[in-house]
Amino acid sequence: MSTEGQQQHQRQQNQQQQHTLLHGHSMLTQLKQASAGAAAGFFTRTVTQPFDVLKIRFQLQMEPVSEDHPSKYRSMMQASKLIYKEEGLFAFWKGHNAGQLLTMIYTIFQFWSYEQIDLKLRQYEYLDANKNLRHFLSGGVAGCVGTTISMPFDVVRTRVVGQDPNHRSSVIHIFPNIIRTEGFYGLFRGLGTTLIQIGPLIGFNFAFYHKTNDLFLTMAEPPNHHLPVVVHLLTGGVAGVVSKAIVYPLDFIKKRLQLQGFQNARRTFGRNQVCFGIGECIRLTYKDEGILGFYKGMNPTLIKSGLTTALYFSLYDIFKAHFVPEVESDD
Repeated sequence: MSTEGQQQHQRQQNQQQQHTLLHGHSMLTQLKQASAGAAAGFFTRTVTQPFDVLKIRFQLQMEPVSEDHPSKYRSMMQASKLIYKEEGLFAFWKGHNAGQLLTMIYTIFQFWSYEQIDLKLRQYEYLDANKNLRHFLSGGVAGCVGTTISMPFDVVRTRVVGQDPNHRSSVIHIFPNIIRTEGFYGLFRGLGTTLIQIGPLIGFNFAFYHKTNDLFLTMAEPPNHHLPVVVHLLTGGVAGVVSKAIVYPLDFIKKRLQLQGFQNARRTFGRNQVCFGIGECIRLTYKDEGILGFYKGMNPTLIKSGLTTALYFSLYDIFKAHFVPEVESDD
Protein backbone atom coordinates (compact mmCIF):
# COMPACT_ATOMS: atom_id res chain seq x y z
CA MET A 1 0.00 0.00 0.00
CA SER A 2 1.35 3.46 -0.92
CA THR A 3 2.09 6.12 1.70
CA GLU A 4 -0.96 8.09 0.56
CA GLY A 5 -3.11 4.96 0.81
CA GLN A 6 -1.83 4.24 4.32
CA GLN A 7 -2.61 7.78 5.41
CA GLN A 8 -6.12 7.55 3.99
CA HIS A 9 -6.65 4.20 5.76
CA GLN A 10 -5.45 5.73 9.05
CA ARG A 11 -7.82 8.67 8.63
CA GLN A 12 -10.71 6.29 8.06
CA GLN A 13 -9.79 4.35 11.20
CA ASN A 14 -9.57 7.54 13.25
CA GLN A 15 -12.96 8.69 11.95
CA GLN A 16 -14.50 5.32 12.77
CA GLN A 17 -13.02 5.36 16.28
CA GLN A 18 -14.30 8.90 16.86
CA HIS A 19 -17.75 7.88 15.66
CA THR A 20 -17.69 4.89 18.02
CA LEU A 21 -16.74 7.11 20.96
CA LEU A 22 -19.57 9.52 20.22
CA HIS A 23 -22.32 7.05 19.37
CA GLY A 24 -21.21 3.81 21.04
CA HIS A 25 -20.86 0.32 19.64
CA SER A 26 -23.56 -0.84 17.27
CA MET A 27 -26.06 -3.42 18.52
CA LEU A 28 -24.47 -6.02 16.22
CA THR A 29 -21.02 -5.31 17.64
CA GLN A 30 -22.33 -5.58 21.20
CA LEU A 31 -23.93 -8.92 20.33
CA LYS A 32 -20.62 -10.14 18.90
CA GLN A 33 -18.76 -9.00 22.03
CA ALA A 34 -21.23 -10.90 24.19
CA SER A 35 -20.86 -13.97 21.98
CA ALA A 36 -17.08 -13.82 22.27
CA GLY A 37 -17.42 -13.68 26.06
CA ALA A 38 -19.80 -16.66 26.10
CA ALA A 39 -17.51 -18.76 23.92
CA ALA A 40 -14.48 -17.93 26.07
CA GLY A 41 -16.41 -18.80 29.21
CA PHE A 42 -17.67 -22.12 27.84
CA PHE A 43 -14.23 -23.46 26.91
CA THR A 44 -12.59 -22.13 30.08
CA ARG A 45 -15.15 -23.69 32.44
CA THR A 46 -14.81 -27.12 30.79
CA VAL A 47 -11.04 -27.14 31.35
CA THR A 48 -10.94 -25.70 34.88
CA GLN A 49 -13.95 -27.38 36.54
CA PRO A 50 -11.89 -30.11 38.35
CA PHE A 51 -9.84 -27.47 40.16
CA ASP A 52 -13.06 -25.74 41.19
CA VAL A 53 -14.39 -28.97 42.71
CA LEU A 54 -11.18 -29.43 44.73
CA LYS A 55 -11.23 -25.81 45.86
CA ILE A 56 -14.82 -25.99 47.11
CA ARG A 57 -14.24 -29.29 48.94
CA PHE A 58 -11.27 -27.80 50.80
CA GLN A 59 -13.05 -24.53 51.58
CA LEU A 60 -16.04 -26.28 53.12
CA GLN A 61 -13.97 -28.63 55.30
CA MET A 62 -13.63 -27.35 58.87
CA GLU A 63 -10.94 -29.90 59.81
CA PRO A 64 -7.30 -29.01 58.98
CA VAL A 65 -6.03 -29.62 55.45
CA SER A 66 -2.93 -31.51 56.55
CA GLU A 67 -1.29 -34.91 56.03
CA ASP A 68 -0.79 -35.07 59.81
CA HIS A 69 -4.50 -34.85 60.62
CA PRO A 70 -7.22 -37.50 60.01
CA SER A 71 -9.29 -35.13 57.89
CA LYS A 72 -11.26 -36.30 54.88
CA TYR A 73 -9.21 -34.18 52.48
CA ARG A 74 -5.53 -33.66 53.33
CA SER A 75 -3.80 -32.61 50.08
CA MET A 76 -4.60 -32.05 46.42
CA MET A 77 -3.27 -35.48 45.42
CA GLN A 78 -4.97 -37.34 48.28
CA ALA A 79 -8.26 -35.49 47.71
CA SER A 80 -8.17 -36.21 43.97
CA LYS A 81 -7.61 -39.92 44.57
CA LEU A 82 -10.34 -40.08 47.22
CA ILE A 83 -12.92 -38.26 45.11
CA TYR A 84 -12.15 -40.56 42.18
CA LYS A 85 -12.40 -43.66 44.39
CA GLU A 86 -15.64 -42.66 46.13
CA GLU A 87 -17.47 -40.84 43.35
CA GLY A 88 -15.79 -41.68 40.04
CA LEU A 89 -14.20 -39.55 37.34
CA PHE A 90 -17.30 -37.50 36.60
CA ALA A 91 -17.29 -36.20 40.18
CA PHE A 92 -14.64 -33.69 39.06
CA TRP A 93 -17.32 -32.17 36.86
CA LYS A 94 -20.00 -32.12 39.56
CA GLY A 95 -22.06 -28.99 39.23
CA HIS A 96 -20.71 -28.54 35.70
CA ASN A 97 -24.09 -27.64 34.22
CA ALA A 98 -24.67 -24.97 36.85
CA GLY A 99 -21.04 -23.96 36.47
CA GLN A 100 -21.39 -23.57 32.72
CA LEU A 101 -24.50 -21.44 33.12
CA LEU A 102 -22.71 -19.40 35.77
CA THR A 103 -19.60 -18.92 33.66
CA MET A 104 -21.32 -18.14 30.39
CA ILE A 105 -23.76 -15.68 31.96
CA TYR A 106 -20.93 -14.12 33.95
CA THR A 107 -18.55 -13.78 30.99
CA ILE A 108 -21.27 -12.49 28.67
CA PHE A 109 -22.18 -9.66 31.03
CA GLN A 110 -18.63 -9.06 32.26
CA PHE A 111 -17.00 -8.61 28.86
CA TRP A 112 -20.02 -6.89 27.31
CA SER A 113 -20.38 -4.40 30.16
CA TYR A 114 -16.59 -3.90 30.25
CA GLU A 115 -16.59 -2.83 26.60
CA GLN A 116 -19.51 -0.45 27.13
CA ILE A 117 -18.15 1.06 30.38
CA ASP A 118 -14.67 1.45 28.90
CA LEU A 119 -16.17 3.20 25.89
CA LYS A 120 -18.09 5.63 28.10
CA LEU A 121 -15.06 6.40 30.27
CA ARG A 122 -12.96 7.16 27.20
CA GLN A 123 -15.16 10.19 26.63
CA TYR A 124 -13.51 11.79 29.67
CA GLU A 125 -10.17 13.29 28.70
CA TYR A 126 -8.43 12.32 31.96
CA LEU A 127 -9.54 8.69 31.81
CA ASP A 128 -8.89 8.46 28.08
CA ALA A 129 -5.29 9.46 28.77
CA ASN A 130 -4.91 7.19 31.84
CA LYS A 131 -5.53 3.74 30.39
CA ASN A 132 -4.49 1.81 33.51
CA LEU A 133 -7.03 3.56 35.73
CA ARG A 134 -9.70 3.28 33.04
CA HIS A 135 -9.14 -0.47 32.63
CA PHE A 136 -9.22 -0.93 36.43
CA LEU A 137 -12.50 0.96 36.83
CA SER A 138 -14.15 -0.64 33.80
CA GLY A 139 -13.06 -4.12 34.83
CA GLY A 140 -14.12 -3.67 38.45
CA VAL A 141 -17.62 -2.45 37.64
CA ALA A 142 -18.02 -5.07 34.90
CA GLY A 143 -17.03 -7.81 37.34
CA CYS A 144 -19.69 -6.63 39.81
CA VAL A 145 -22.34 -6.57 37.07
CA GLY A 146 -21.53 -10.09 35.88
CA THR A 147 -21.31 -11.43 39.44
CA THR A 148 -24.66 -10.02 40.58
CA ILE A 149 -26.52 -11.42 37.58
CA SER A 150 -24.90 -14.88 37.79
CA MET A 151 -24.87 -15.24 41.61
CA PRO A 152 -27.82 -17.68 41.89
CA PHE A 153 -25.96 -20.18 39.71
CA ASP A 154 -22.88 -19.85 41.91
CA VAL A 155 -24.91 -20.69 45.03
CA VAL A 156 -26.54 -23.71 43.36
CA ARG A 157 -23.21 -24.94 41.94
CA THR A 158 -21.54 -24.70 45.36
CA ARG A 159 -24.26 -26.86 46.89
CA VAL A 160 -24.13 -29.45 44.11
CA VAL A 161 -20.36 -29.80 44.52
CA GLY A 162 -20.49 -29.72 48.33
CA GLN A 163 -23.18 -32.36 48.94
CA ASP A 164 -22.54 -35.93 50.13
CA PRO A 165 -21.63 -38.51 47.45
CA ASN A 166 -24.90 -40.39 48.07
CA HIS A 167 -26.93 -37.17 48.04
CA ARG A 168 -27.80 -36.58 44.41
CA SER A 169 -29.81 -33.39 44.34
CA SER A 170 -29.48 -31.77 40.93
CA VAL A 171 -29.68 -28.15 39.83
CA ILE A 172 -33.38 -28.44 38.99
CA HIS A 173 -34.07 -29.73 42.53
CA ILE A 174 -31.80 -27.39 44.50
CA PHE A 175 -32.88 -24.19 42.77
CA PRO A 176 -36.62 -24.30 43.73
CA ASN A 177 -35.77 -25.81 47.12
CA ILE A 178 -33.67 -22.76 48.02
CA ILE A 179 -36.50 -20.41 47.09
CA ARG A 180 -39.02 -22.50 49.04
CA THR A 181 -36.98 -22.90 52.25
CA GLU A 182 -34.78 -19.78 52.29
CA GLY A 183 -36.59 -17.31 50.10
CA PHE A 184 -35.25 -15.33 47.18
CA TYR A 185 -32.40 -14.07 49.40
CA GLY A 186 -31.03 -17.63 49.55
CA LEU A 187 -30.02 -17.42 45.90
CA PHE A 188 -27.76 -14.47 46.69
CA ARG A 189 -25.99 -15.77 49.81
CA GLY A 190 -22.49 -14.35 50.01
CA LEU A 191 -23.15 -11.61 47.43
CA GLY A 192 -21.89 -8.82 49.72
CA THR A 193 -18.58 -10.59 50.35
CA THR A 194 -18.30 -11.45 46.67
CA LEU A 195 -18.74 -7.87 45.47
CA ILE A 196 -16.17 -6.62 47.99
CA GLN A 197 -13.57 -8.93 46.49
CA ILE A 198 -14.71 -9.00 42.86
CA GLY A 199 -14.37 -5.26 42.20
CA PRO A 200 -10.63 -4.97 42.92
CA LEU A 201 -9.99 -8.53 41.70
CA ILE A 202 -11.42 -8.09 38.20
CA GLY A 203 -10.30 -4.47 38.01
CA PHE A 204 -6.72 -5.53 38.68
CA ASN A 205 -7.05 -8.42 36.21
CA PHE A 206 -8.01 -6.10 33.36
CA ALA A 207 -5.51 -3.39 34.28
CA PHE A 208 -2.59 -5.80 34.74
CA TYR A 209 -3.45 -7.77 31.60
CA HIS A 210 -3.63 -4.71 29.35
CA LYS A 211 -0.58 -3.05 30.93
CA THR A 212 1.68 -6.07 30.51
CA ASN A 213 0.44 -6.59 26.96
CA ASP A 214 1.28 -2.96 26.17
CA LEU A 215 4.79 -3.50 27.54
CA PHE A 216 5.28 -6.57 25.37
CA LEU A 217 4.02 -4.63 22.35
CA THR A 218 6.56 -1.83 22.87
CA MET A 219 9.34 -4.41 23.29
CA ALA A 220 8.46 -6.25 20.08
CA GLU A 221 10.88 -6.01 17.19
CA PRO A 222 9.59 -4.54 14.98
CA PRO A 223 6.74 -2.93 16.98
CA ASN A 224 3.35 -4.39 16.03
CA HIS A 225 -0.23 -4.50 17.21
CA HIS A 226 -0.53 -8.26 17.71
CA LEU A 227 1.00 -10.55 20.32
CA PRO A 228 1.40 -14.33 20.18
CA VAL A 229 -1.25 -16.33 22.04
CA VAL A 230 1.40 -17.57 24.48
CA VAL A 231 2.01 -13.99 25.66
CA HIS A 232 -1.70 -13.48 26.30
CA LEU A 233 -1.75 -16.74 28.25
CA LEU A 234 1.26 -15.67 30.32
CA THR A 235 0.03 -12.17 31.18
CA GLY A 236 -3.50 -13.38 31.89
CA GLY A 237 -2.21 -16.21 34.09
CA VAL A 238 0.01 -13.96 36.19
CA ALA A 239 -2.79 -11.42 36.60
CA GLY A 240 -5.16 -14.14 37.78
CA VAL A 241 -2.77 -15.66 40.33
CA VAL A 242 -1.60 -12.38 41.89
CA SER A 243 -5.03 -10.78 42.18
CA LYS A 244 -6.70 -13.94 43.51
CA ALA A 245 -4.04 -14.44 46.18
CA ILE A 246 -4.77 -10.94 47.50
CA VAL A 247 -8.53 -11.39 47.92
CA TYR A 248 -8.69 -15.15 48.59
CA PRO A 249 -10.00 -15.01 52.21
CA LEU A 250 -13.12 -13.20 50.97
CA ASP A 251 -13.77 -15.99 48.47
CA PHE A 252 -13.41 -18.49 51.30
CA ILE A 253 -15.98 -16.68 53.46
CA LYS A 254 -18.39 -16.47 50.51
CA LYS A 255 -18.33 -20.25 50.06
CA ARG A 256 -18.97 -20.87 53.77
CA LEU A 257 -21.97 -18.53 53.67
CA GLN A 258 -23.40 -20.21 50.58
CA LEU A 259 -23.65 -23.54 52.43
CA GLN A 260 -25.78 -22.21 55.29
CA GLY A 261 -29.07 -24.08 55.40
CA PHE A 262 -27.62 -26.98 53.41
CA GLN A 263 -25.79 -28.82 56.23
CA ASN A 264 -28.06 -31.89 56.18
CA ALA A 265 -26.71 -32.81 52.75
CA ARG A 266 -23.11 -32.75 54.03
CA ARG A 267 -23.06 -35.28 56.89
CA THR A 268 -20.16 -37.39 55.57
CA PHE A 269 -17.73 -34.50 55.21
CA GLY A 270 -17.20 -33.87 58.94
CA ARG A 271 -18.30 -30.80 60.87
CA ASN A 272 -20.28 -28.03 59.24
CA GLN A 273 -19.95 -24.40 60.20
CA VAL A 274 -23.16 -22.60 61.19
CA CYS A 275 -23.04 -18.82 60.93
CA PHE A 276 -25.46 -16.05 60.07
CA GLY A 277 -23.31 -13.34 58.55
CA ILE A 278 -19.87 -12.28 57.41
CA GLY A 279 -18.70 -11.16 60.86
CA GLU A 280 -19.78 -14.35 62.61
CA CYS A 281 -18.27 -16.51 59.88
CA ILE A 282 -14.92 -14.73 60.26
CA ARG A 283 -15.04 -15.03 64.05
CA LEU A 284 -15.91 -18.73 64.09
CA THR A 285 -13.36 -19.61 61.41
CA TYR A 286 -10.57 -17.85 63.28
CA LYS A 287 -11.64 -19.43 66.59
CA ASP A 288 -11.94 -23.01 65.29
CA GLU A 289 -9.38 -23.10 62.46
CA GLY A 290 -6.93 -20.27 63.01
CA ILE A 291 -5.66 -17.72 60.52
CA LEU A 292 -4.61 -20.44 58.06
CA GLY A 293 -8.21 -21.60 57.93
CA PHE A 294 -9.00 -18.65 55.67
CA TYR A 295 -6.56 -20.04 53.09
CA LYS A 296 -7.94 -23.58 52.81
CA GLY A 297 -8.14 -24.63 49.18
CA MET A 298 -5.76 -21.90 48.06
CA ASN A 299 -3.45 -24.16 46.02
CA PRO A 300 -6.10 -25.49 43.60
CA THR A 301 -7.65 -22.02 43.59
CA LEU A 302 -4.46 -20.32 42.38
CA ILE A 303 -3.92 -22.98 39.72
CA LYS A 304 -7.52 -22.60 38.61
CA SER A 305 -7.44 -18.80 38.79
CA GLY A 306 -4.25 -18.52 36.74
CA LEU A 307 -5.53 -20.95 34.13
CA THR A 308 -9.01 -19.41 34.08
CA THR A 309 -7.83 -15.82 33.67
CA ALA A 310 -5.29 -16.80 31.04
CA LEU A 311 -7.94 -18.63 29.01
CA TYR A 312 -10.65 -16.01 29.57
CA PHE A 313 -8.61 -13.14 28.19
CA SER A 314 -6.79 -15.10 25.48
CA LEU A 315 -9.90 -16.78 24.11
CA TYR A 316 -11.95 -13.59 24.37
CA ASP A 317 -9.33 -11.66 22.40
CA ILE A 318 -9.18 -14.45 19.81
CA PHE A 319 -12.95 -14.67 19.41
CA LYS A 320 -13.37 -10.90 19.45
CA ALA A 321 -10.72 -10.52 16.73
CA HIS A 322 -12.81 -12.82 14.53
CA PHE A 323 -16.22 -11.43 15.47
CA VAL A 324 -15.64 -7.72 15.98
CA PRO A 325 -14.07 -5.17 13.55
CA GLU A 326 -10.58 -4.18 14.73
CA VAL A 327 -11.35 -0.44 14.66
CA GLU A 328 -14.14 -0.94 17.21
CA SER A 329 -12.11 -3.15 19.56
CA ASP A 330 -9.07 -0.91 19.69
CA ASP A 331 -7.82 0.02 23.17
